[in-house]
Amino acid sequence: MSNNPFADVLKAWGCDKYADNFNFDKAIASGRQNAKAFGDAAKAASDGFQLIANRQATLIQKQAEEAQKFFSSFSSAKSPESALEQLTKAAKSNAESALANSKELFEVASKSASEAAEILNKRLSAALSECNAEYSSNQSSEKQKKSAAA
Repeated sequence: MSNNPFADVLKAWGCDKYADNFNFDKAIASGRQNAKAFGDAAKAASDGFQLIANRQATLIQKQAEEAQKFFSSFSSAKSPESALEQLTKAAKSNAESALANSKELFEVASKSASEAAEILNKRLSAALSECNAEYSSNQSSEKQKKSAAA
């Protein structure tokens, strides 16, 4: 029995070659870093969703106030032509406002998704570097073992 129970399991499965070279402590540390990165990415996404929800609530309140003002002025129109003019202005204003608001919310969502993806991308890059370094280290130690045995 070794000090590493994971290595003992691998050896019991007939994977002696891997058990001797695999650093389980590094694998567990890497898993913890992965979990932290996923947590950080989820928090970034959640913060973005919260910002979007708050902004949408503000926009809805603003739209309701504008609708109330419109209906007050619309009901007091002196002629059908005046009412049509007010309606046309309101429709144009609402369309422009909706487009600007949609663009703003899309930018917030895009930024939030980019932040979350960047966190995961950095961790993936680090994990691949760790794997590459471990593989290189194992290759070097195997070459040293072979040259020592020869």
